[in-house]
Amino acid sequence: MTSRERMVAAIRREPVDYVPCCVAFNPLSAAQRRGREWQFPWAADAPRDEQIRYQVEELGLDQVVPVGVNASIPEPFEPEIRVEGAVLHKSYHTPAGVLHAAIRYDEKWPFGENIPFYSDFNIGHYVEPWIETEQDLEALKLVLAPADDATIEARAESAVASAQELAGRWDLATLAHCGTGMTGAQHLFSATELCMMTIENPELVDAYLEFEHGLNMRILKALAGRGVDMIRRNGFYETADFYSPTMLERFLGDRLRAERDAAHAGGMLMTYTAHTGIMPILDYMRGLGLDSFFGIDLSFPGVDPQRVHDALSDVSSFWTGPSSTYQLWKGPEPTREAVRQTFEIFGEAGLILSPCVSSHSIMPWESTLAMIDEWKRLR
Repeated sequence: MTSRERMVAAIRREPVDYVPCCVAFNPLSAAQRRGREWQFPWAADAPRDEQIRYQVEELGLDQVVPVGVNASIPEPFEPEIRVEGAVLHKSYHTPAGVLHAAIRYDEKWPFGENIPFYSDFNIGHYVEPWIETEQDLEALKLVLAPADDATIEARAESAVASAQELAGRWDLATLAHCGTGMTGAQHLFSATELCMMTIENPELVDAYLEFEHGLNMRILKALAGRGVDMIRRNGFYETADFYSPTMLERFLGDRLRAERDAAHAGGMLMTYTAHTGIMPILDYMRGLGLDSFFGIDLSFPGVDPQRVHDALSDVSSFWTGPSSTYQLWKGPEPTREAVRQTFEIFGEAGLILSPCVSSHSIMPWESTLAMIDEWKRLR
């Protein structure tokens, strides 16, 4: 099988010549790497094609080539940036009002004099999040207003062509990132505030999710029929770490199933990132009917890998394996043992071996090599 055929078949839970291994390599930001040595065998500024060449030809991995499509127009309002003491402010003046955020501006902030909309770093630095009121959301909708269909189609055509050219060199699969849901909402509302908002002002949360869902559906429509193999929805923070199964179904269930159906109609499989907080929501996850779950941490306290397999394996495949936190950091032998346990529980059907959720540039490189070596022995 080609790598692409192997990956697609594994996600569909069909027979493969051997279990694929696909690794997400996370370079981390300069702030995250401070005080630690770069471990990857390619330079931090190495071109994407050189990185993929090494990962495929030198390591033997079944990598996927990402496709990115933005459904919004270029920012129509010039932001105002100001620093007051140790606080960084960013504002947009729109017809719906001022959209404003403020963060603690310290040595751990990686974006200089800028505050993005979507970043995990926002949550730990917020003094004032982007969205607190209905007026904030209306202003955000103007700043991130959808482009017209022709523009989104042109962006999709260009992005897919570029990804397929790169993927074609090694017969790799392509993967389009599409949607962040309540993961992205945390970046905008902040974590505690969003959890409270689901109870105190659920209409505002719903309104944001519906806006984002509309953008996702526009992207899925533009990608349809272009030969992209799969999409990935980021559900990293859409788990029982923050919400009950009933709340997840209420805010996300129908939207996720609609995005799944749109992906399938466009000839694409749907993968979904879920990392921790999954044991109380296995029935909910099963009811989503998604093709694959990426990044479930089998070593997180309270996780029962056998129950995870038994609850989902006849519906969804798994990208899973050693934990970034609990094995890769601890060295080669714990990592090898985690690979063996993954194969023992999940078998060879519907499995893509993958670190959960990624190999970081400051982790012991020997751990990643051990994972790959043990995979080649067992696959």
